[in-house]
Amino acid sequence: MTPANHEEHYAADADAPHVAAASTFPASDADALWRVLATRRDHRHFHPTPVPRELIERLLSVFSVAPSVGLSQPWHVTVVQELAVREAVHAGFRDVRATEAERFSGERRELYNTLRLEGILQAPVGLVVSHLPPDGPVLGTTAMPAASEYSVISAITLLWLAATAEGLGMGWVSLLDPAHLSGAVPLPTGARPLAYLCLGYPSLDLDEPLLQTVGWGQRRPLPVDWV
Repeated sequence: MTPANHEEHYAADADAPHVAAASTFPASDADALWRVLATRRDHRHFHPTPVPRELIERLLSVFSVAPSVGLSQPWHVTVVQELAVREAVHAGFRDVRATEAERFSGERRELYNTLRLEGILQAPVGLVVSHLPPDGPVLGTTAMPAASEYSVISAITLLWLAATAEGLGMGWVSLLDPAHLSGAVPLPTGARPLAYLCLGYPSLDLDEPLLQTVGWGQRRPLPVDWV
């Protein structure tokens, strides 16, 4: 299609008498997707069984279908399996956890100190997902430059669902200083780590979010306004 008739093409589509089908998936596929969504958990307890490399590679292929602003694909993944590297990451976690504990007091801190908040050393695989800025301007980011990083987070969500569908557990460790993580894990120049993800076979069956099970919080209904 040439630029000259580009707008004419879409104008014709707008007047078309048919409505394009949203999908051609059977109801059973939709049911399976909703089961995956409902059973996804933030796992902290892992079995030491290694995750086959081909399974890791299959999971990472989700990035090839993940949405990204301006089709920029601004991500990079570092697969961490070496124990020494995971120990270096864990050292940074311990520092941040100690600092965060000071934010709570009384019974809340006592409960916090009992919580398992990561599986860095137990999970056989760690994934550092970084934002890697593309060269040059990116379509769609003029008014909202953070959309580039949002794209990375969106891709991580799809990865989490894919891991759940494959029978794996994944846990997002947010108690990490990005600067420390950049020093503990070799990353390409310009990459800024947005997530450290623990990946492995879960050793606990979680019927509900773990923080809900231990009494830290409860899921709330979605606040919605219709205008």
